[in-house]
Amino acid sequence: MEENRYYNLEDASADIPIKQLKYFVGGEFKVSETTNYMDCYNPSTGDIIAHAPQCTQNEVDAAIESAKRAYPEWSATPVSKRVQVLYKFKALVEEHLEELTYLLCQEEGKNWTESMGDVLKVNEVVEFACGAPHLMKGESLMDASKGYDTVLYHESMGVFAGIAPWNFPAMIPHGWMTPICIATGNCMVLKAASFVPQSALRLAELWREAGLPNGVLNVVTAGRNEAEIFLKHPDIKGVSFVGS
Repeated sequence: MEENRYYNLEDASADIPIKQLKYFVGGEFKVSETTNYMDCYNPSTGDIIAHAPQCTQNEVDAAIESAKRAYPEWSATPVSKRVQVLYKFKALVEEHLEELTYLLCQEEGKNWTESMGDVLKVNEVVEFACGAPHLMKGESLMDASKGYDTVLYHESMGVFAGIAPWNFPAMIPHGWMTPICIATGNCMVLKAASFVPQSALRLAELWREAGLPNGVLNVVTAGRNEAEIFLKHPDIKGVSFVGS
């Protein structure tokens, strides 16, 4: 198995190979130093199919720091250049549609049609985010008051966190959360849903393949205590959250 993939196989010769999942930081997939792994099941069989790391506080902090380091250069990249990555990502999602659909079926338990719909919803929002060169336009008004003109700009802000739920493992983290965040010049640290993280990690591979610079997107799996770091960390400018 290639070192830069999102998992290692714990026992490739087993009847049901179990993946040891990694986390994604600075453009690389890394094996967590944690001793706590969460079981991921195939709902249709009850079999354990993967172990997801409960990333440590230091690893979550490192993901945030990676995004912070990437932000100055990414935000200074012209928006027309940023969206070129989104166009390439969209094409890769279409190229790997059946693979992504099968992966989502296996880990989340939806039927084929519903799983494919989940993946296709990713590209719906990516298409919208590709309009960022227009969406980020500001406004101006001459003579708002005598002798004064007003100008409004839309600017990026920094590092955002996304905390995703289990029920739409592709659409919400890589549709609702990531595309608009990065298209507008921000960076993202995504906490994938602990029980269904594989779709989010595989899509992170495709973002990297599309040419997204290192650190602009980072993906971790973590427990509640580590996830709360996002709510208090001084470098997190906002949180996108869907869940209970």
